[in-house]
Amino acid sequence: MIKKIAAVAAGIVFFLISGNGALASENIYYKDYASMHADEVYEGEEMLIEAADKLVTTDKALSLSVKVEKAGLYVMGVDYRAIGDNILPTSLSMKINGSIPYEEAEHLSFSDIWKSGEKEYDRYGNESIAMPVKSDEWAFTYLRDSYFLQNDPLMVYLGEGLNTVEFTANEGKVEIKDLKLMAPVTIANDPEAVAEGDSYIQIEGESFARRNSPNIRTAAEFNSEVTPYSPYLKMQNVIDETSYRIGGNRIDYEVDVEEEGYYYLAFDYRQSSKSNFTVYRNLYVDGVIPSVSYENIPFKYSGKFTRMQREVPVYLSAGSHILSLEVALEPYGDAIRSINDIVTGVNDLALSVNKITGGNTDKYRDFDLDEYGLDVSGKLTDWADKTSKLYEELAAMDSYGKKNGEIKLLDTASKSLAMLAEKPNDLPKKIDVFSYGDSSVRQYLTTVSENLSYGNLSIDKFYLYKKDAKLPSKPGLLSRASNDIRHFVASFTQGDYAPGYDDSDTLEIWVNRPRQYLEIIQRMADTDFTEKTGIKVNLSIVPDQQKLILANASGKAPDGAIGIASGYVYDLALRNALADMRQFDNFKEVGRRFAPGMLIPGVCDEGIYAIPETFNFYVLFYRSDIFEKLGLEVPDNMDEVRDLLPELGRMGMGFNSHVANLPTKTFAATAPFIFQNGGDIFSGDMGTVRLDSEEVIDGLKYLTENFTVYDMDYEILSFYQSFRDGRTPIGVSDYASYNLLTNAAPELNGCWEIAPYPGLVAEDGTVDRSTSGAAESCLIFESSEQKEAAWKFIDWWMSDEVQTEFSFTLQTTLGNEYMWNSANLNAIAAAPWSEKNKEVILEQIGWTREMPRVPGSYMIERELGNVLVNVVTANENIRTAIDNAQKRINAELARKLEEFQYVDSEGKVIKQLITPDKDLIEEWLK
Repeated sequence: MIKKIAAVAAGIVFFLISGNGALASENIYYKDYASMHADEVYEGEEMLIEAADKLVTTDKALSLSVKVEKAGLYVMGVDYRAIGDNILPTSLSMKINGSIPYEEAEHLSFSDIWKSGEKEYDRYGNESIAMPVKSDEWAFTYLRDSYFLQNDPLMVYLGEGLNTVEFTANEGKVEIKDLKLMAPVTIANDPEAVAEGDSYIQIEGESFARRNSPNIRTAAEFNSEVTPYSPYLKMQNVIDETSYRIGGNRIDYEVDVEEEGYYYLAFDYRQSSKSNFTVYRNLYVDGVIPSVSYENIPFKYSGKFTRMQREVPVYLSAGSHILSLEVALEPYGDAIRSINDIVTGVNDLALSVNKITGGNTDKYRDFDLDEYGLDVSGKLTDWADKTSKLYEELAAMDSYGKKNGEIKLLDTASKSLAMLAEKPNDLPKKIDVFSYGDSSVRQYLTTVSENLSYGNLSIDKFYLYKKDAKLPSKPGLLSRASNDIRHFVASFTQGDYAPGYDDSDTLEIWVNRPRQYLEIIQRMADTDFTEKTGIKVNLSIVPDQQKLILANASGKAPDGAIGIASGYVYDLALRNALADMRQFDNFKEVGRRFAPGMLIPGVCDEGIYAIPETFNFYVLFYRSDIFEKLGLEVPDNMDEVRDLLPELGRMGMGFNSHVANLPTKTFAATAPFIFQNGGDIFSGDMGTVRLDSEEVIDGLKYLTENFTVYDMDYEILSFYQSFRDGRTPIGVSDYASYNLLTNAAPELNGCWEIAPYPGLVAEDGTVDRSTSGAAESCLIFESSEQKEAAWKFIDWWMSDEVQTEFSFTLQTTLGNEYMWNSANLNAIAAAPWSEKNKEVILEQIGWTREMPRVPGSYMIERELGNVLVNVVTANENIRTAIDNAQKRINAELARKLEEFQYVDSEGKVIKQLITPDKDLIEEWLK
């Protein structure tokens, strides 16, 4: 019986939950929270609370007043549905009576439902990864934290009388129909029955009907031990081991049972990613774990597909059932929490030590840290003991013991901590061993935490079978050898996606992308572009862009190419190899899809010879957790960055200039400071550069003084790593760092943010944030006899709809790390990225400004870089360095202008040299 309680709508509250939210008790985990109320667990009947306001978004909270007759811990369930096309995991935060009750409540998982799409094949007959389809159907969930470190639902403590429950979305949108309060549910004991009979049901691992993450995908393997298999064509036949690994990942199978009764289970699986490591899964039958043996099912390490039989009976009635397999992290949950707590302590202690020492690691400088009340020896000893105990406990969990390579670094970390504890006052001298770098204690612990948090598993198939069933055996040696030989022979005759020179009406487009990208683009072109236009397209992989130049020289150039680095465009256009895109009727409409500055690299004379395909961006990254602890303000311009440097330096920290991450100092390093200072190196006579203007000199001087006067680090090999360990808690970096921090630094979730690039302050007080941003481009060859068709393809490919679809398809089929940085502004606005971060990125894209290309641009780029290098590393006078650079540049430009017939041998102008800027591009697009 369900007891229905009237819920009073407490109004709509508009607010955003910050990184750590408002915790009722700082750093309390659910386990401790539940222990505090262990004697007050609710044991009554289920209660239903209807939601008067259904929608929950990132800026709209749902607030419900709930009255209970007895105080206690309640299991809470929610009837909900995730809406919208967002592909990032839907997550909500919850407050009880105005406070977040425990840390896990900051990120509650409300699983999305993704249905498997129809089977898809490429033009060569290979089966492709099917595109999942998001469903907005209603579902039920208990409160589960987003990291799924425990299987049991989270409970909440409600006081007697009126309580307020508030939900706000961290990501996605959710409609909530009602809440349910109930007592805990106990998993049944294993039945003492026998699965009598000889029948079995075979379920292919790749044939799941639903999943709760679009990133779970199938894979095609040429392995005759798996089914289905063909030695000639790709067939999706297993679950991709790297995609099915995150805690809470779930796949659902629809199983029709003809004969009711008890069944055993067997799995043909492979777990080859983690040597001597056991991963776990929960099995649900129609939403319920059938018995205790199907909670945390162990799958041991296996380098090849092996069969694991679970001879504990499961009762199934005749008819249709949903069998679900969920990644379980509970066996490692306590260890992960403990390790993360130690990492937090290590970070805090390192920060405290740096406040005292100012980052001084001089071996002749002594500090008495006890005078500052840090109890360094006590903390290090405690962490060493805890880490050693964790290592022993994890090693004892299964038969691999200390051979388990995924936990070995715990032993190393424990020994390092014990060594540091022997001489605690030497910690400043050994801070790199403690907290910074790839070989630090902090990094060892973080690595183990990540290892434990991923449960990679591939499934070929599984069986429901009875006691006397004869399950299929693997192919014999002769059969496997025969299939392998046939596949080997077939590999010599297959030319899928290889460059071709077809003289037919088929459009030939070369693509500088990996094969998995190409398969998706080709499928989209066949099903959309060709159907709409009647133009057939053949896409081919071009692994080396130099082949474009060779192909053009030999008369075998394709009709067009995409994914080509923007630096290649001007050299090809200068040699009349490319078609001017301004000739096409709707060029202006297409061109307005991009930031004007992105089109500059494609300009040669009065033509535009390339359309941008992707972009790069430079923004300010900062560790919000560190800035909050230190009470620091995020700088808005470079002057404020300089003001911040002494504060950081006093704690042994630094600022990352993107210049420090570039081994070769390209235009991306030097041009922004010239532009931001109002400089223009082409303001003089045609064919010469003016580096001696005050604006250019001041811009380059500002750049070099960042390193010579303000002591910014001139070389930082990995901003990603130094940002993770906190040594560089703020800095400018690009799209690659954004992708890494988003997808490869789970320990920093909620601990970092981005802000606009801190540019130079103009005379009117505004901040000029001009930076480079060009990445890859699309182009058409002048030799093509199908220029109009090639233009239609590029128009289609770079359209809002197609770029948005490709972005979603890429992330849903290949994983969230495959973020598509489309140059199309509307497409990037709709991309499945963090909404808050997209606002910053879109603002920065508008500041994109590239250095114009001219004959001999390589010399300009090289010499500007040399000015920077010589002033910073050789202490050369900046005006001398600039004067020498200008002479060398102008000499080379004069030679190149004559070579390409801009001037004659006497320097007389034959044709004008166009040096475009954003204003000219905007004029051309009117």
